[in-house]
Amino acid sequence: MSIVRHFGAKGDGRTDDTAALSHALQQGDGHLVFPRGDYLISQPLHVPLELHGRVSIEGQGGTARLIMTGPGPAINLLGTHRRSADPEGFAEGVWQRERLPTISNLEIVGAHPEADGIRIEGAMQPTLTGLLIRRCRHGIHLANRDRNVLIANCHIYHNHGVGIFFDRVNLHQTNIHGCHISYCKQGGIKIVGSEIRNLQICSNDIEYNYDLEAETSADVLLDCRAGTVREGTIVGNTIQARRSPNGANVRLLGVGKEDPNAVGLFAITGNLIGSQQTAVHLRACRGVAVSGNCIYSGYHNALWAEDSEHLVIGPNSIDHNPEYKGNSTDRILLRGCRHVSLTGLLLQHTRPAEGPAEASVEVDGCENVSLTGCQVIQARGYGILVRQSRVVRIADCTIRAREKDETFRASISADTASRHLIVVNNFLARGSEGDLQMPDGTSRADGNVTV
Repeated sequence: MSIVRHFGAKGDGRTDDTAALSHALQQGDGHLVFPRGDYLISQPLHVPLELHGRVSIEGQGGTARLIMTGPGPAINLLGTHRRSADPEGFAEGVWQRERLPTISNLEIVGAHPEADGIRIEGAMQPTLTGLLIRRCRHGIHLANRDRNVLIANCHIYHNHGVGIFFDRVNLHQTNIHGCHISYCKQGGIKIVGSEIRNLQICSNDIEYNYDLEAETSADVLLDCRAGTVREGTIVGNTIQARRSPNGANVRLLGVGKEDPNAVGLFAITGNLIGSQQTAVHLRACRGVAVSGNCIYSGYHNALWAEDSEHLVIGPNSIDHNPEYKGNSTDRILLRGCRHVSLTGLLLQHTRPAEGPAEASVEVDGCENVSLTGCQVIQARGYGILVRQSRVVRIADCTIRAREKDETFRASISADTASRHLIVVNNFLARGSEGDLQMPDGTSRADGNVTV
């Protein structure tokens, strides 16, 4: 190994060690070790892998701190891989000199408004483990083209930009696992203008990534209004925040209703999601499954889907966290969607709504929607409200009202602009307008029981 102090680095928290650390990178044997200390740098440590060869940068069990006092990334990994992850597409030089650049067990602190933690571009199999990155602009910044990225067991904490930023990058095969990604103002994990495939976000704690002064915030944002993100999972995470303007815990944004293919083929499963204006927001997506999640305190919406298609919304618990006070609407809103299956939801309104709430579940301007086996307990004004929609099935559901709730109007209401509804075998509570309101002619109700 190459000990950076053997190349003149002081690590005393006062001396600018940029030149000494660059010398260690150029002249060392590839395994660069930072002993305990505080290493100040004023310029990025550029690591052109083609020149340096195989590289490992280690902070000796987390005892070393790298402090970036200038703009740009503290460490910049630069590779030359420009093809896919197909083994046949690799230049031999990439395998010999550039594969598996590793950064581990190191703290990186930003001491400049434009200081970033780590920037990676053109790298194959970059592996980041055991890092603490804080007070930077962006924690981990992925750009241009990369392949097979692993980010595991890292603390990406209290940054004023994005925790993990996919910035106009072409990147396939990314695993983000076992990390704390918290208090990053511009988002925990953010994708903009990129081509991403095979993205796994699993078993992380992603919390409090919001900005009360911004127009919008999200803990996890896949912005595909330019670019595409497909084939991935958001599984087994805790994702929570604080209510912020137009905020969402998980937000997927596509191009528009006529082209919903930019973002999708995603599973959002087994997460704890809540404490934000909208918990899950899907816009212009296709092929998204949302199931097995515990969702709470969606102050306006637990789930908001618009202009999307082929959505599978399976069993989820939509409830409240008794430790968090205040009103919360927690509704499900489908607008302009088609080919949607909602099955096995348990939606229980324990807190009063935040502001006027017309219904617990709204289906507005949708087509081919199936609502089966769901329970809406202590429903809002309407349990299920259907507007200007067609081919809607509501079956085997239970809708109950809060006792002596004078604002409860009916369990199910469909307007006269809706067509081809089937409402069968449900338990329905009676409100001020009855239990069921259906348009005449093309719809059918049978086997329902008033409770």
